[in-house]
Amino acid sequence: MARPYKVVLREKDLSMPQDVHELLAQELGFPDYYGANLDALEECLGEIYHPTRIVVRRDDQEPKPWFDAFVDVIRDSAQRSCYLGCSLR
Repeated sequence: MARPYKVVLREKDLSMPQDVHELLAQELGFPDYYGANLDALEECLGEIYHPTRIVVRRDDQEPKPWFDAFVDVIRDSAQRSCYLGCSLR
């Protein structure tokens, strides 16, 4: 079995929600029409058909309240997919 493609989201490196959307869109090859909102993220994550792991590294020093919504979408999408995995650290 092929090793999963890995994307690391470091909360401390992301200043605003748009940074998360841009990083995931680029790393996961989302289509040009990606809407850059949580519903669109959930839809695109549900269309991943190759082994992929998203590693979420939380910032204990300066957590961002808006980041929780991204973690929820990623974790929920991973639970529904046999191709997508999520690790929280």
